[in-house]
Amino acid sequence: MPATFPLTRRRLVLGLALVLVVVAALVAVLALRGGGEPGAAGTTASPSATASPTGGAQDDGADEGGAGDEGTDEGTDEGGAEPGSDAEPGGDAGTDDGSGEPAPREPAPRETLAPRPFDAPATPQPGVTVAVAEVEEVEGEANLPGEVGGPALRFTIDVTNDTGETLDLRTIVVNAYYGPDRTPANQLLKPGGKAFEAESADGRTARGAFVFTVPADQQDRVELEVDPGVGSPVILFTGA
Repeated sequence: MPATFPLTRRRLVLGLALVLVVVAALVAVLALRGGGEPGAAGTTASPSATASPTGGAQDDGADEGGAGDEGTDEGTDEGGAEPGSDAEPGGDAGTDDGSGEPAPREPAPRETLAPRPFDAPATPQPGVTVAVAEVEEVEGEANLPGEVGGPALRFTIDVTNDTGETLDLRTIVVNAYYGPDRTPANQLLKPGGKAFEAESADGRTARGAFVFTVPADQQDRVELEVDPGVGSPVILFTGA
């Protein structure tokens, strides 16, 4: 027995040492596993945390995109309304000349009565009679700057008012032409030129005298134009 006791004690010490080594190994393994789990948890949490801001940014972008779409729709509506509103007046006013502004309409041509001889009165409107009372050859006199004297014709014109009311004569315009090309004749004040009075009472005849230079060799083809004004046709007298 005494001989075997030391051997048994040694074995016991070795056994305890082996147990401590195993325990230390287990503790180390557990420690490593414990450190790995927090790391894994941190790794899992990190993408989650990153995903949250990314999702928020996408949501914000979608919201902003929605607002942008609304702005686009509003711009389309406004843009569509303006050309529409601009197109209607443009169509009424005339053809666009490329400047963006509607082209003005040309005035409608005035009605003109058929030419008549100097001795044939005209009735441009009910109750109004226009007649050439006299055509005279005169020597035109230069009286104002730009006027040139010379052979001329003086036309005496009567306007009779039987309308039942006062007639406005201020709108009457008289012109003369001569030759085959209807060359405009220059008007002079002298000798004996006289404009119509401003108004003519009912039942009265107003008289005016108008002098136009016409070359002597062109006085065989003369045209006198009397324009009573808007609302009445233009009157043409022809003769020599």
